[in-house]
Amino acid sequence: MGDMWLDLLPVLFAMMISPARTLAVILLLVTPRSMTTAFSYVVGMLAAMTVQGVALAIGMNVVGLTAADRSDDLATVVGTLFVVGGVVLLVGAYKIAAAPVSGGGSLASALEKLEHVDPSGAFKIGFGWIFASPKQWVFVLTAVAVIFTAQLSVLASLANYVAFAVLVQLAYLVIIAGYAVARDTVSAALDVAFGWIKNHLRATAIGLFCFFGVVFLVKGFLELAS
Repeated sequence: MGDMWLDLLPVLFAMMISPARTLAVILLLVTPRSMTTAFSYVVGMLAAMTVQGVALAIGMNVVGLTAADRSDDLATVVGTLFVVGGVVLLVGAYKIAAAPVSGGGSLASALEKLEHVDPSGAFKIGFGWIFASPKQWVFVLTAVAVIFTAQLSVLASLANYVAFAVLVQLAYLVIIAGYAVARDTVSAALDVAFGWIKNHLRATAIGLFCFFGVVFLVKGFLELAS
């Protein structure tokens, strides 16, 4: 199981470290129902990952990839998915670089729409952000495939996937918990963090996408070569 989690780490960090989603959580904490709204947003992302994970796990079972005698095929699928994920990330970096810096099509403009959202709307945004993203589907499929390589029981596989999904949201949950415990102190720190991330969002996102894109490609090719 330890090897399984080592293989999951690149996917975990690639999904966890999202400047845009971090900005969204911080921004939702200044809405009228701050913590409820921000938590609903995170729950929406967890719900989307749950639906994706269950659907993809069922699909992999249907095609027989989870059978013990198809471990070599599954390893090839995992390697291929890492390569695909790397390409998706590098293409994403290019799209961010080519996107407008300001205006209706910019990410900053999209974040501004969160300022007056309610908990129900935040849940829908969190769910849709994950569920409607092809990149997130690739990541979740990779995570599910990696978990299946460990040949665990159904319950153990589900438990590990749930742990993975929660860890993806861990930073956001920590931010919300810190805000709940020490609002005044944490608010000041969040204001600084929000300003820095917003001012460096483009460069940070491009850098992270490129970094993890290369990591995914290297891991994928190594998996396929082994």
